[in-house]
Amino acid sequence: MRGPHYHGYRERRRARRLALAAPWCSRSSGSSRSSDDDEHRCAARGFNKMNFDESRDLKVAMVMGMGCGPRFGDDQTSDVVLNLKGVGGGEDGEGAPEVVSTLFVHSKALRRSEFFDARLSERWSSAAEAGCSGSSNSGKSGPGAGVVELTLDKCKDPQTYVRCIQLLYVPDRVKHTCFVDVQDALNILEVAAELLFHDCVAACMRYLESVPWTPGQESSIRACVSNLHLLPSEDLQARLCSPESVPDVKPVDIMQGVLGELLTLVTNGATSKAREITEKVLLGNVQPATSTAFATVNEVALFKELQGNLEILKVQLRKFANFFSWNGHQVSVACSALRWLLDELFTLQIADEAVRMFSEEKELAQLMVTRIYQNPFTETLFFILVRMLQALQKGEVLSPRSVRLTLLTTWLPVVAKLGNDDENFGHDEIQRSLEDGLGAVVETLPMVDQELIFRIWIGACLKCRKAFPDLSEAFESWCSKLRQAHRESDLERKLPNEVIIYEMGLYTTQYADSGGLMSGYV
Repeated sequence: MRGPHYHGYRERRRARRLALAAPWCSRSSGSSRSSDDDEHRCAARGFNKMNFDESRDLKVAMVMGMGCGPRFGDDQTSDVVLNLKGVGGGEDGEGAPEVVSTLFVHSKALRRSEFFDARLSERWSSAAEAGCSGSSNSGKSGPGAGVVELTLDKCKDPQTYVRCIQLLYVPDRVKHTCFVDVQDALNILEVAAELLFHDCVAACMRYLESVPWTPGQESSIRACVSNLHLLPSEDLQARLCSPESVPDVKPVDIMQGVLGELLTLVTNGATSKAREITEKVLLGNVQPATSTAFATVNEVALFKELQGNLEILKVQLRKFANFFSWNGHQVSVACSALRWLLDELFTLQIADEAVRMFSEEKELAQLMVTRIYQNPFTETLFFILVRMLQALQKGEVLSPRSVRLTLLTTWLPVVAKLGNDDENFGHDEIQRSLEDGLGAVVETLPMVDQELIFRIWIGACLKCRKAFPDLSEAFESWCSKLRQAHRESDLERKLPNEVIIYEMGLYTTQYADSGGLMSGYV
């Protein structure tokens, strides 16, 4: 016994045989174009007729064979003759557009288009409609009595019009399978919108929302939908990130969630590939063409991760300082994460807040001096301090006076303790970088603030054998400024009472209050 799908299978085979054997369904009206001309036109339009047209037409013919209604191009049963005219001048020498295709179609199929439904209605029986004329053809040879002849003018791409009219015969359930690629669907979408063929418009939308796009194709889809003033399907809107598609979710919020997960992955010791992808996202969020809101997303996500890793580090250092069991792997991961996060903040030029946060980490500073030997965070601490001090020295970060003062008062005692009590403290290069950075930042402070720093330095460093860090140059400069300030202060006190005139080695002091003169040689 034959299965229930036998008859459907036989119909599909029959449609396939007809598609392979039958010529193209549209017929030229009064034009003797050869197959060589067709090949030439196809080559000029940029595609291969044998590869593109035949595969496309075969696909359409196969799905058309599934239906049981009238057949496209059947001149024995058609009741409408549709002439398609191009945009430019024809071969008649008068510049009038020529008929490039004549299609034998059926009014039952055409009425699926609101445009053709209006043209075929009684109230539109006159041929006064601009761009589309109609007339009765009952008295002519060829089509039988009652056949209506319509003409469609200004067809920019008649081939696409033919394809769109073919889809009037295709069942809606399979119409979306008749497109070859994105550009093919866009071409048909434009014609379907013009002919008010809503089922075809919906099929184009369904195809476009389901297939992959290149960046160029996405731009073409946006432009086509916008120019045609079409309302995309819900899924197509979502893919195009239209505001209407996500009324309760903003793209910035989506980016913040995804970036937060990426940063957590990287700071937990992910592979270099994850780190590379995250860095590209961070840089992409601050491109000139990107909204400033995405730069704010970078700041929020990075500082949240920075604070989280500082907390992890402090938890482990509390255990380390109190001789409890501590997780050396977590400390190592947190240290690596802090260094990477700091690099990214400086790269994005948003490290000001990081300097402030680190300057106020008094608990972390205290944990660092509780046990200095074999402290796993020491190397990372030096790296962070050197990087921040160099940034302040070079003007990469412009922190307020209070932040610079707090940074030095918080971490100078720690550096002094580690550097003078631990024989294996750092490398010579790190020590020189620390000393240069500390000295440069001290000199950016007012004299009264420098006094506080130098009192810490004298009490914590000079009494030790190594006397590290060496801020003697900055200290001598500060002392010189004190002396100069005192001389200027004395001069200001004397100026109201006397005027000193120097001329050729001879000075004359004129007392302003008495008018007396006293001369002498210098």
